[in-house]
Amino acid sequence: MLRDHADAVEADLSRFHGIDYRDRWRAHPDGGRRLSLRMIFVRVRHLPHDAATVLAIGGHGWSLTDFLLADLFHASANAPHPDRPTASAVKAYDPEREKRVRAAKRRAVERARAIEAGDIT
Repeated sequence: MLRDHADAVEADLSRFHGIDYRDRWRAHPDGGRRLSLRMIFVRVRHLPHDAATVLAIGGHGWSLTDFLLADLFHASANAPHPDRPTASAVKAYDPEREKRVRAAKRRAVERARAIEAGDIT
């Protein structure tokens, strides 16, 4: 995620946590990093629905409250809310799927190298 959406992550760390992303490369006096990858992961994992990172990975920006209000609009106006995301637009970020995709891409690269080297015909 940092490779593909570093700008969004940096903006969200600053906006929601007051963290300077450049601290990832700065060291504490004790020698450890001021901002570890785990610290970034924990904060990004729990970002709100309208965060730049959530939107960058395909989130829709709507909270449960937004959906409920749109349903009230639909009930009172007898028409769906014009800005309500469609079912196909509403996809949750799945870290397990991301891991599987990265692993599959890694295997494909390794297989291509093995074919190129003549290990696989």
